[in-house]
Amino acid sequence: MLSPRQLVALDQPGVRVQTLVLLRWTAIAGQLLALLVVGLGFHFPIPWAPALAAIAASVSLNLGLSWLYRRNDRIDGRGALVHLGFDLVQLAILLFLTGGLSNPFALLLLVPVTISATLLSARETGLLVGIALLLLVGLWRWHLPLPWVGQPFLLPGIYRLGILAAIGLGMIFCAFYAWQVSEEGRRRQAALVATQAALDREARMGALGALAAAAAHELGGPLGTITLIARDLEEMLGHDPALGQDVQLLAQEAARCREILTGISERAEAEDPFPELALPVLLREVIEPFEPTRVRVEMRFPWEAGAGPVVRRSPEMLHGLANILANALRHARSRVWVEGGETPDELWLRISDDGPGFSADLLPRLGAPFLGPSVSRSGSTGLGIFIATTLLERTGGRLAFSNMPDGGARVDMRWWRADITMHRLSIAEESSGWRA
Repeated sequence: MLSPRQLVALDQPGVRVQTLVLLRWTAIAGQLLALLVVGLGFHFPIPWAPALAAIAASVSLNLGLSWLYRRNDRIDGRGALVHLGFDLVQLAILLFLTGGLSNPFALLLLVPVTISATLLSARETGLLVGIALLLLVGLWRWHLPLPWVGQPFLLPGIYRLGILAAIGLGMIFCAFYAWQVSEEGRRRQAALVATQAALDREARMGALGALAAAAAHELGGPLGTITLIARDLEEMLGHDPALGQDVQLLAQEAARCREILTGISERAEAEDPFPELALPVLLREVIEPFEPTRVRVEMRFPWEAGAGPVVRRSPEMLHGLANILANALRHARSRVWVEGGETPDELWLRISDDGPGFSADLLPRLGAPFLGPSVSRSGSTGLGIFIATTLLERTGGRLAFSNMPDGGARVDMRWWRADITMHRLSIAEESSGWRA
């Protein structure tokens, strides 16, 4: 199974070249439109030659990328950093030619930085922010006059310093916020991939069990024939000095093969015996793989043995409850309690332990993917709790995490009866109806 870091890495395979090309074409169109409106529409003096040369450089880069790369080709983070750095420098050149920070379009320096925050890593985004801030300071100190008809329009130095501070702070804030949101989305996507992988594993195990049962059934016929022939040979040649031992060994191995196939069939049928189970029986199925364990698991239910509300036996329910129980067993000192009950409208379960409980810093964030080892006392990433929460919410469950007053963690789970129950199963129904 892949680790969380590997899952996050797989979720970031690079940036499509076509995406960068499309963004750059949009910027080129906007720059040309601004020059045409200001220069030809308002008749402001524009340094046409160097400005058009800067735009032509972007056009040439885009044409080269379209020729070198196929539509769905990707580049890594460093390549994307170079491209976005080029866009920053090209925009800074245009601003240098047209008034520097006095130009209202200086705000567009935020765009490449914000784009990088959604596509690149924190390190690469931080490097691009540093480049952008250096260009911003350079434009504050050095630039050509703002194109203007009549007497040159000059902003006070303190005002231009305010623009520098506003754009710089906005650049840092937008980059940080966009990166945080994008990183959370990437982590959640990676965690959902892990959740889906767990469900796929459950489905494959079920399919494997069905395949094993089918294979055992198909092999049963030929093996029965072999067994009959082996018995006949044993009756005829069992006492033969030369062949007797070989014939007896053949009969023994045939019988052994039949026992193996019978065991495979029984185990395969046990993978998914019923589509629904009484809730205590389902919980016993969840607990059984963890036994024996150093920690005692106590079950407390108001129902008689073997009875209780019948719930759907789904991979989501089994895997989600198993993750919650595994977390409790890992942190408990000596005991874990599994409790349950019902109201006219709801079913509820509670899994609690006598361990140290959830960290105060961790508690509000439980259920989010990849909490980070620095937050968890055990060094875990929180992926197991996230998977359990996601799976149980798919069944209609609502989870609440808390600490008990006398210490220990507690997970409360509630379902509306209509979401998971089939009907109430009595002991008589279990002994007669199910077996029928």
